[in-house]
Amino acid sequence: MKEYPLDCRPGSVPRSVSQIPFFREVDPALIEKLLPSVTVLDCEAGDIITSEGDDDQTLHFLLKGRVRVKKDGTIIGAMAEPGTLFGEVALLKDGPRTATLVAEDHVYCLRVKSGFLNTLSVAEQHAFSAILYRFLARLLADRLDKTSIKLARAEQMFAEERAKHS
Repeated sequence: MKEYPLDCRPGSVPRSVSQIPFFREVDPALIEKLLPSVTVLDCEAGDIITSEGDDDQTLHFLLKGRVRVKKDGTIIGAMAEPGTLFGEVALLKDGPRTATLVAEDHVYCLRVKSGFLNTLSVAEQHAFSAILYRFLARLLADRLDKTSIKLARAEQMFAEERAKHS
């Protein structure tokens, strides 16, 4: 895995950033202050992007490729949609990583170091945090909806199998 500084000119937001749904909600002036804390990860298939248990609170936004999500060594999901956010659980829980993320193919993603908030004024910190938490609430609600649907299907299948054998 290679990590590069984000290539950007003063006074402009790079296209790779402006196309991410989260950043569409953030004021461009605030994004500019964030950019020095953003790097690009260039990962080959098999590269570990984050490891379960690590004490790391960076956020990641998928730009290209597919990422496997593993918990206790078992694959529990995958991400392939550009703009997908990952790493949010450790940030929200203020604790270690809850899953390992592995590049399934050639992956590019943005890494946002959490310390960037310290470079902002108190008002900017509050504004950014409000946008982030609103975005995370919607994201987690969407993920909960999908999980609830999967659980309902599994329960239905289980009930049907039990009925066959009764």
